[in-house]
Amino acid sequence: MCRLVGLLEEIIVAVDDRPGVLADIGELLGRTGVNIETLCASSHNGQGVIHLVVDDGDDAGEALESNGFKLAETRSVLTATIDDRPGELGRYCRRLADSGVEIKSAYVAKRAGGETELILAVDNAEDAG
Repeated sequence: MCRLVGLLEEIIVAVDDRPGVLADIGELLGRTGVNIETLCASSHNGQGVIHLVVDDGDDAGEALESNGFKLAETRSVLTATIDDRPGELGRYCRRLADSGVEIKSAYVAKRAGGETELILAVDNAEDAG
């Protein structure tokens, strides 16, 4: 099952790798009233990249930019619920690939009750459904 989530957006933020940067972003978005649904952060050679999936991309983007953070990209995401068993991720992603859909980023949102909910940024959401 796959559905578009109109209220969630992924924001990619380029940052200098320094102590407290994730705390700064979390506090800033909290003060703004933006909820972070999931995130991924990594750094290499002094540069960091933070992928945030938020419930209000416009407010988050404005808050981040007005506080000196560099937005690399913003994009809508969709969710997909798959069975929680070996091979299901591969099966679902193969179906997308065979439809010509490119996955730009992927997150596991939750696992419960024998199911896994994924959050995916894709190049063509209409073909992913």
